[in-house]
Amino acid sequence: CKPHRPSCFCGRDLWQVAVGAMPCTYSRETYLEVLSWLDNTPIKYAPNPKQKTSKSFVRYAKYSKAKTVGEALRFGTYYLDLLFDHQHGHLKATGGPKRKGLVDPNKSAWDETWTKTDKILSKMHSQWLVWTKTFEVADRLGVDRRNLTANKQGGLSIELHATRMEADVMSRLILEEADGKKMPVTDADMLHVLRLWGFRQNVTRQNVMPEGVEWINSDTLGLIAGYDGTVSVNGATRFYPSVTRLMCRWLKDHLPKELSDRFVFSSINVNRGYAAKLHRDGNNEGPSMIRAFGDFTGGELNYWPEDDKTKATIDTLKHEDRMTIDLTDSLLLFDGCRGHSVEPFQGERFTVVFFSIKMAHRASETDRKTLRDVGMPFPDAQGMASTKGLLSPPRGYGDKAEAKAPKSAGKSGPYRFWPRRPKESAVVDLLSEDRIAAAKEAAKFVEPPQEEDDTPPDTTFVGHRMDRKTLEDGRKMLRVYLKGSSGRLVLAATGVEEKKGSARYEYTRVESFSQGKPLRSNQLGDVRAWVADLVAKGGAKGKRGKQSLDTAALTVAGKRKQPSDSSDVAAKPQHGARRGPATSTPERKRQRVAPGATKETPEKPGQPQAAAKRAALEALLMCTGETPVKYAAGAKTAASHPGSHERYAAYARAKTLGEALELGASTADLLYDWQAGHLRLGARKRRKALPAAEEDLGSSRFGRLASRWRAALL
Repeated sequence: CKPHRPSCFCGRDLWQVAVGAMPCTYSRETYLEVLSWLDNTPIKYAPNPKQKTSKSFVRYAKYSKAKTVGEALRFGTYYLDLLFDHQHGHLKATGGPKRKGLVDPNKSAWDETWTKTDKILSKMHSQWLVWTKTFEVADRLGVDRRNLTANKQGGLSIELHATRMEADVMSRLILEEADGKKMPVTDADMLHVLRLWGFRQNVTRQNVMPEGVEWINSDTLGLIAGYDGTVSVNGATRFYPSVTRLMCRWLKDHLPKELSDRFVFSSINVNRGYAAKLHRDGNNEGPSMIRAFGDFTGGELNYWPEDDKTKATIDTLKHEDRMTIDLTDSLLLFDGCRGHSVEPFQGERFTVVFFSIKMAHRASETDRKTLRDVGMPFPDAQGMASTKGLLSPPRGYGDKAEAKAPKSAGKSGPYRFWPRRPKESAVVDLLSEDRIAAAKEAAKFVEPPQEEDDTPPDTTFVGHRMDRKTLEDGRKMLRVYLKGSSGRLVLAATGVEEKKGSARYEYTRVESFSQGKPLRSNQLGDVRAWVADLVAKGGAKGKRGKQSLDTAALTVAGKRKQPSDSSDVAAKPQHGARRGPATSTPERKRQRVAPGATKETPEKPGQPQAAAKRAALEALLMCTGETPVKYAAGAKTAASHPGSHERYAAYARAKTLGEALELGASTADLLYDWQAGHLRLGARKRRKALPAAEEDLGSSRFGRLASRWRAALL
């Protein structure tokens, strides 16, 4: 763990802590000591070292009277105070008892014997592990940590993003090599990419999970549907398109000739390491194509080919009516809406399923184009009718009908299969280590395509990306790219570290970019405002803010002049927008104005936002995890919320607050959606009054979050 300045957390209010702000990292020795404490570990504080004019001085005066760790937390210390005060010598343990090891970071270990102190230290340990893992992944890839956090799919961990990035690079290399040598993509190529791919822990596919399992490794690429009736291309396809393109290319290379123009699909389901229980796919339309990869024994597919769900429930299917198919030897066309399951297996097993969702026809033209670009034959009405004709309709088992397989591959039946081709040379084996290493290095950074001479430059912009590189002399360099309305990226600004390790940058607009106002500043907040101004004027709501910020007054010295319209300063930023650099109290009262600029009296910043946050916290505290909710359909789109609309589509299906959290909503999402009117809270399962004590909130996930909100209000 790399020690960082503990003071970097200063200036963040408690509301930001409540919605899950990333903690600072302290020295390894500090974490090892603090995480070994118990509720009754005796401690001693030094005389008050805080500035007398600060809030910390008052708070320290209260909790420094504590004699144990538990008392300190009850007297008002924050968990970060324990780390800060110990690292700076203000706090030390005066003896035992202590833990023999570190507190367990897994919430699953919590039980009735755990004290509040145990739970707080457990959370600290978990956050520390995440933070250190970020640095480990960045060091392993040889990339600045912020590159991994800035340009990744929303809600994805750093480690998963890194593995998916490697899978995407490998997929692109395989496709380039296959095209150059006119070779098919092989099973070995698919397996290589599947092993690299980082799987999420999917908790939503309850219908396929074996008994006693809380999550599975299962991801969907391509088109996904929300409970609110919206459909969209998911983030995994947008951020890692080469993986989807490789899988589509593999199917095209292995699809029988008689199906080359008849089988269409909108989505790909990728699974690893679980044997699905008996189920029917409820959201599919038409047949699916499936294949298994890996080194395993067992794992055959059980399939009830004549199952008609309109005539019988799934629990009435008889074991003797099933047929068993080895998916390692065959490419199988089957109907996922009929009963099927997987036999237990040993070893490494992946499956890839190509299918169409029922609501694919609702996809926008933009999403359809995205799917076609990655090689998916989008299921229009004519194509879907042709695909459905590949299998015969189910006859049901009520009349003891027997499932009859087609006598030949050219005739329809309840299922169809094609034996695997003879072993082919893997494309991945032809790739040199140097080429793979070079491609992985290039993938760490934003590299926009070169514009052709006759291509007119973009004048409107819809988004931006940033990356950081290390120069030959060891200094860091930040590059800012703007995404034009054509989809191309153009380098707009750079920032170079003044000297190695100084962490002080000078940001300027590049000479080749003529849009926007001049930029020269030492503050990254000024750069973000400059970018937001360009994106907002391009006619789209930028990711960092929806108000057009007047940044004409960026000065050569790196200080901000007063904007010409004071209402822009007080405008409420869009969800996800970062505030500009913090200013001192005198600067807030009296904005510095450069010579020649007009002095305006701005509104007092923060007051409307603070009141709105408090109202949102109070509204949520009146609820429980069982409180019914209803989300507005399509409230977040790719244009209005490019970084969160996929996540919104997933959790907007929730029927309760607890379910919204399980489906991926963050606490910040709940607060924002309520304030924006996207989230309506039901009248049932609510509290009659705000909880008077923390014990009233319970130990569920929602209860633990509500405990933070209550602390923020107090």
